[in-house]
Formats: sequence, C-alpha cells, structure tokens
Amino acid sequence: MALAAGFCAAILSGAFPANARAASADIRINVNQPAVTLSPLLYGLFFEDVNYGADGGLYAELVQNRSFEYHAYDYGKTAVSGKGPLFSWDKIEREGARVDIAVAGTQPLNGNNPHYLEVRITRPGEAGVSNGGFGGIPIDAGSGYDFSAFARTVGDWEGAAALTVSLELPGGESAGSVTLDGIGARWGKFSGVITASKSADDAKLVVTAPGRGTLALDMVSLFPRDTWAGRKNGLRKDLVQAMKELNPKFFRFPGGCIVHGQGLKNAYNWKDSVGPVEERKPDFNLWGYHQTRGLGYYEYFLLCEDLGMVALPVVPVGVSCGSRGMECVPMDRIQPHIQDVLDLIEFANGPADGKWGAVRAGMGHPAPFNMEYICLGNEESDTPEVRERLPLFFEAIRAKHPGIKIIGTSGLTSNIPLYNLMTELKAYSSDEHYYESPEWFISHRHRFDRFDRAKPKIFIGEYASWGNNSLYTAVAEAAYLTGVERNGDMVDMTCYAPLFARADVDGWRPDLIFFDNRRVLRTPNYYVQQLFAQNKGDVCLASTSEVKDAWRPGPVDGAVGIGSVNAAIEVAELAVNGRKLDPSGWKIVKGDFQMKNGSYVQSDISEGRAMSLGNEIFSGKSLTYTVRGRRTSGNGGFIVIRFGADKDGNGGWRWSIGRRVNTRHTLELLTAGGNSRMVVAQRNGSLTEGWHDIKVVMTPGRVECFLDGERIHAYKVPPVPPGIASAYDRAAGEVIVKLVNPSPAPVAARITLAGARHVAPRGRIISLAGDGDAVNIIGEPENIKPVTGEIAVAPEFTHRIPPMSVEFIRVKAEQEHVPE
Repeated sequence: MALAAGFCAAILSGAFPANARAASADIRINVNQPAVTLSPLLYGLFFEDVNYGADGGLYAELVQNRSFEYHAYDYGKTAVSGKGPLFSWDKIEREGARVDIAVAGTQPLNGNNPHYLEVRITRPGEAGVSNGGFGGIPIDAGSGYDFSAFARTVGDWEGAAALTVSLELPGGESAGSVTLDGIGARWGKFSGVITASKSADDAKLVVTAPGRGTLALDMVSLFPRDTWAGRKNGLRKDLVQAMKELNPKFFRFPGGCIVHGQGLKNAYNWKDSVGPVEERKPDFNLWGYHQTRGLGYYEYFLLCEDLGMVALPVVPVGVSCGSRGMECVPMDRIQPHIQDVLDLIEFANGPADGKWGAVRAGMGHPAPFNMEYICLGNEESDTPEVRERLPLFFEAIRAKHPGIKIIGTSGLTSNIPLYNLMTELKAYSSDEHYYESPEWFISHRHRFDRFDRAKPKIFIGEYASWGNNSLYTAVAEAAYLTGVERNGDMVDMTCYAPLFARADVDGWRPDLIFFDNRRVLRTPNYYVQQLFAQNKGDVCLASTSEVKDAWRPGPVDGAVGIGSVNAAIEVAELAVNGRKLDPSGWKIVKGDFQMKNGSYVQSDISEGRAMSLGNEIFSGKSLTYTVRGRRTSGNGGFIVIRFGADKDGNGGWRWSIGRRVNTRHTLELLTAGGNSRMVVAQRNGSLTEGWHDIKVVMTPGRVECFLDGERIHAYKVPPVPPGIASAYDRAAGEVIVKLVNPSPAPVAARITLAGARHVAPRGRIISLAGDGDAVNIIGEPENIKPVTGEIAVAPEFTHRIPPMSVEFIRVKAEQEHVPE
C-alpha cells in the first residue's frame, strides 16, 4: 500500500506502556448448563498453493520445472513472469563435452505437456543437464530417492542410449547414482532408485548421456522414498505431521484466489489435476510462479482420509475473483462449468464403473471418497452477474445430488454482502473471509452474538490477523475464537489462512507454518489453533464474566520525530508541551535531513519513508507535540508519525496528513515489530500549500490531532478485557476454562465452577504467554510455545492470567443434573 507523497512529523514513539494496575475479573462457569453444542468440525485447515505451499513445499517433488512448462505470461494486468521453460536447468559439459539445450514441442509426450527438453550433444564426454530443485536438493546419507523420467532419442543419435543419473554435492562429488538404459526412438518411462551416500542441503540432480546427437527428456522427477505414508508421488512427511498435530477435522482445498486464477482462462479446473501425473495439465499460478498439479484432487482426498478430515473442495462458479476485475462466463456457455462440478461429485462418490468413478479407481481407490460438502465460489463481488449464475449451480447439484451440503460464499470482506443471497438459496453455510488488524479481532469477539439463527451457518473459511505472526496477533485471534465458541451453534467451521509458506519466499504474509527444505516452523498462531482444536470439548457452557478494571493505558511517554514521503519539507518550529526542540542532533533513519537557516529540512523527494527521530523520552499525564512546517516540493501532503514510541524509535503512533496523494488523513497505531494498522481516517483530507500548524495532544488512552486549529481526529483507546469461553469434555469428564488476555497487564481472576458435584483439587493448565512482539523464526523456533503444568483448583479459586496470554485450564468435575 503506497503512502501519499508528503511530510512526516514523528510524535512520541512507543505505544502506551503497560504500567496500569492489573485488571480484575469475576468469572462464573455454569458446569451443568450447556449453552450450545460445539460443531465436531469446528477447527480445520485451509490449503492454497501460495508461498510455494504445494510445489516446493507439501508436494515432495525435489525437481523444479520438471516438465519444462514454466513460461512467461502476461494475463491482463498481471506482470510477466521471469521464469521461462529452462528455469532451474543448466547444461553439463565435462571431459571436453559440448552441449546445446533447448525446449521443443514438435513431438510432445501428450497434449497437456506440450514441451520437452532436447539435449543436443555435439561432442561426447560427460554431457547433460542439472537441476538445483527449490533452492537446493536436500539429501540424507542412507536414504533412497526415486528418480523417473520420460526419454527418447531423436533421429541423429549415435552411441549408447543410456542415462546416468547422479546426486551431486556443490563441489561436484557424487553422492549416489543409477544408470538407466534401453532408451529408444519412442517415449518411454525410465525409473531407478538412488541411495544417497552423503548428506547435504544443497545437492543437485545431474542427468548425463554418453553418446552423440539429440536426446529428448520430459517429466524429470526425483522424490524421497520416505514420503507421508510411503506413497509414490507423495507428500513431505514433516509438513503433513505438522498438519496432523493441529487435530484438523476438515480440509478446504485447493485454495481461495487460486481457484479463480487470474481470470477464466487461468481458473483451477479439477480435471487437470487427476489421472496419470504426466498427463495432468500444469499452469502458471496467480501468486507469481507455476504449479505442476502433481498434488491434485486425488491426493487431496487421500490426505483427508489419512488425517480423518472432511473434504471441502472449492470450485469456481463462472465468474472471476471480486478483487481482480470482473470476467463472467456467458450465460449460454455456463452449463459445461456446472457439469464440471457435477463430475467432481461423481469422481469423489460415484461407482468405480462410472465415467469419473473409473478415473478414481484407475488411480488406486475403487471405493468412493464419500464427499459430503461442496464449496461454491470464493470471494466474488456482489454483482448481478454473480446473482444470476450462482443459483444455477445450487439447482443442478440439488437436482442430481440432494445429499450434498452446499457451502456458499458471503462475498468480499467482513461486511458479507452475499450472505443474504446465501439465505435466499438456503445454503448449508456461508463462507466469510477477512484479514484484519489484531485490534479488530479483539474488538469483534461478539460478532456472532446477534446473528439470526434461522439463516445459514457461518463458515470462517479464511482469517488471520495482519502482522508478522507475533504472539500479539495470535492472542488477538484467540480472543476472537472465544466468541466463535460461545456462538458454536452458528459458526460451524473455521480455518486460519494461509497454511504454509516457504521461509525464503517474499509472498503472502501472515502464515500459519513456515518451512525451508529441512525445517518446519510453528508460529504462535499455529499454537493457538492447536490449543483450541485439541481442547474444544463437546458443549460450550453458559458463563458470565464481570471485569471490574479492564486494562487501560497509563501515562503517555515516548520520543518525537519528523519525516516525509516523497516530498521535500521544511520545519521551522518543533515543541513538546511548549518547550522548543533542537532537531540538529536527531537520529536520521532515512532521508536527507539537515539544518538550514534555522529550519530543519528534508530535501530528498525520492525517499518514500524519510524519518528523523529525537533522542529524548518525554513522559507526563499530558503531552502536546506541535510542529510548524510546510512542503517545499513533491506531491501530496505530509505525515506526522510516532507519538508514544520507545527509546529505539519502535512502536507508537503515526498521523498521516495527506495520505494517498493528498486525499485523506489517517491515524495509525504501530507495534514494536514494525506493523501498523489504521485506527481512524478522514477521507477527503488534503493539505494546501504554505505553512501549517500541526498539533497532537496525548492523554491516557486518548489521542487528538489538529491541523491549523481544526481537530481532525479524536481517538479513544478502548479498554481491553479478557476473552472467556468454557466447554465440557464428556469423555474426559473435564471442564475446560479458556482464558485470553490480550493486554500488557495481568488479570486477577476469581473463577467459580458452579453446578459441579465434585471438583478435583488439581487441574492441568496449558499456557501460551510472553512478549507480545515475540515471534518464532527459522533457527529460533521455540521462542513462543505452550507450556503445560498443574494448577490448584476448587469450586471457587483465584488465578492470575498473565499479560499477553492464552491459557486453557482442564479440571475434572462431575456435572450436577444437566437439563434435557
């Protein structure tokens, strides 16, 4: 998101400190009063091939661009990809060999894989090609690797028609090889097993031939033998294990936006992902890379069986994604798209001798998968075209497969514009998506309290708190989930999104699980999902919570500064509480700041984040920061940032004056981790030429911003009470008390377990707590993780809920008479 060109005045860096007194709360759990039955499917997983989540991730293939189908593309507004058909491939010329390599398409393996590699050896030796995989191929000494490739000779070939396939270390040393011979003039598949003699993180695959002439290769593949469940064309074992440990009850696939693609031509067609792997149709990915579809619908269904997950396939409905323009299948051509969905149901559930059931059976699964749900659409806009087409899919499915539960789409954003259409169509549930600030999740815990129970259930199919996967974002999501569980009769399923991200890929953030070629990183958000999924219980218990002193910010403090965005600025006066400041010794973060003729000037209009921060920390019951300044060149307005930050200039607030090319003023809250979220905005806010008087007034829990005497913003920081939910686990005979404290101060809680015949003297407590800005990273994966211990309990007991924490207390307790 681009900021406006303009002027920045940094104000009091470091958000309100956590020096307020502890909050207190009286929590009453009515053990014998079930409020709502919790859905057995409440917590599940959403998978999309984003951030190399499939190829280069969950899909265990170690060769990148195995079928030479990478290609540059230019689809509408999509930038052209730089990955061509030889991406990740290099020629090998050793022992005097000379080689030319090129991608051809005159005699392809099949119509879905129209390109292949021609290796033309003009001088024999050790001649061929190599592939480095996805940032190196990891190998382990003693482990086996399945190699396969389709190959044939072209008419000018002379000599032995054989392949030597090796795993090589960076210095060229072989770590295992296999020789495959018998290659002829027709395409044939050649396979072998390489046992690695050494371990390495950055090996490469080398394929050489001893003869002279032209050799054609396609579908060059290398898999570890140790895949999940030992399957060929399998999945990466450690990533599936991380999924399993989340105790998922459903699996939404193959994605959200990827289902729509970059338009109708790039939309995901499930039929391209089934059948023999070499006959599947690869394509470019709207996230900026390519997908083999080796991980396809068959593999998704198998994974659901393996982990006991209900399958939730997502299919497009003849319109493009609402956030990527509007393309629609003409109404007179919509029927084939509807038939694709009906065929999918037949593939999953049909008899083995039917058209699509036979495809499934031919892949190794004669029995039906017994699919129960279908998800229609993803993030469509509320348009007449959508409202015209979507009902046709409902009608066709109900006519032919009346037992299938249809999950519709609520449309873009938390405003759920299509929910009324789902109500009219009597959808089983409606899929809503939102990525919001941590504060949004904390403040929307009661979102579902007033939803009409006569309308479709809610499926939260994608959600996550913006940020860097810090503990604070995870705690905010946990606070939201307490409200979800209290409304478990309405909210049927939830899943965080996205699931996976390669740690070295600068793609979509945030994500639940990060990984590289060797390691798996579980984020604090992962542990929140795991805690809720493993400690759900059967029924949500009626409970009350009286918070007497919810945390509020204490006295304000922090440093001040000034900056600009693509603008040159001049500041004549700076003051805090009337005391003038000398900025000549301030820390220059970015930009060209210097004193000129008594003014503080920033002259680099190319710098988008120019900033200079003061060294002094101010503190008091009230702080007023004033700036007199002007923009001297560049477009847009100017920005006042950081009031209330720490000594290092982290955290705090930012007032953006003339944001978005001088069209609005916004007040933003920053975290020490560098993330920000807008708390209030004035649209149609602009900055005129000339000198302006700027003032920011901070009092405990309140920020006021003035421009030339006019108050632009007045924001009151809301109190932050703890989130409470409780459940009963019938099989274990345990009450589960779920406590979430998203504030930086502890909460002194008195917890009453009413309606219990007997309460064990000790319980088990699982706690996830720490610094709100703490994150887990590759190399430091356990900065934040759950800790389990014992806790003394009674029918009434006290407990200190730590700041920035999620806690689950499990107590053996017999219920008194439970009403029918």
